[in-house]
Amino acid sequence: MYEPTKAEVEAAGKWLAKRGVEVARPTPLLALRLGARRAARPPGYWAWVVLVLTVVVLAGGILQFLALWLHLPLGVGYFAAYAGVVVLVWLPVRWADRRAAAWLGDRRLDVPRPPWRESLDGWYLASVLITFGGGALLAVAMCVTTSAWVWAVGWLGMLAIGAAVTAVVLTGVLRRPVLAEDETSLMIDAVVRTEDPYITMPALFAFPVLFDVLTSGRQPHEFTPWLVGYVILALVTLLVGRYRQYRRRLLPAGTYGVAVAVR
Repeated sequence: MYEPTKAEVEAAGKWLAKRGVEVARPTPLLALRLGARRAARPPGYWAWVVLVLTVVVLAGGILQFLALWLHLPLGVGYFAAYAGVVVLVWLPVRWADRRAAAWLGDRRLDVPRPPWRESLDGWYLASVLITFGGGALLAVAMCVTTSAWVWAVGWLGMLAIGAAVTAVVLTGVLRRPVLAEDETSLMIDAVVRTEDPYITMPALFAFPVLFDVLTSGRQPHEFTPWLVGYVILALVTLLVGRYRQYRRRLLPAGTYGVAVAVR
C-alpha cells in the first residue's frame, strides 16, 4: 500500500530531472513524495475530482446567479473554480506525504520542524498579506465610504474563503513533520517545504476583482485605481517569489536513487 507506483516513480524522476538530477529510479521515499508534486495521482483521486468538481459547479453556479441578482462581484464563479483547483492540487500532495510517513515508520530521522520563517518565502508572504489583508482593508473602506456596500461585502466574503483555503494549505505545510531518512531526503524535505506554499498562488484570489473593472463597472469607481494597483502589487510579489525559486531550482549532489548508467 505504501510502496510508490510506477507512475509516481516516473513522475519523481521528471521532477528531479527538471532540477538537474538524472536518476534511473528515485529512492522509494522520494518517489512517494515527489511523484504527487509532478502530477502522479493516487488510486481513488479521480473520485475526489468528480466530488470536488460537482460541488464547485453547483456552488459556482449558485454564486454566479446571486452575483447577477444581488450585484455582487462577477468574479465569484472564477473564484469558486480556483478554490476547487487548489484543493485538487493539495489533496494528493497531502496523501503522498502521509504515505511517505507510513513507509518511513521508525526509520524517520528525528529532526525538528524548521521555523516557519524558513518555509515561507518573504515575497510569497507579501503576496498573501497584500491579497487578503490589503483586499480586506479595501473592502472595509468601500463599505464605509461608498454606497456599494453589497459589492464590497461580497468581495470581503470571497477573500475570506480564499484565505481559509490558503490557511489549510499553509497549516498543512508548516505543521508537517520532517520526512527524511538521510541527508539527501532531508534536503528535499526543505525544498518541498518552501515550494508547497505556492500551491495556492494567493494573488490569483485577487484577480477576480478585475472582472467588474473590465466589464460591468459595478465596483465603486473612485476605488478603481486602488483595485487595479492592488491586483498588480499582489501579482508582482508572487511572480518575483516564483522567479527567485526558479533560479534556485538546481539540486546539489546527493543520493537520489539508482544512477543513470554512463555509456
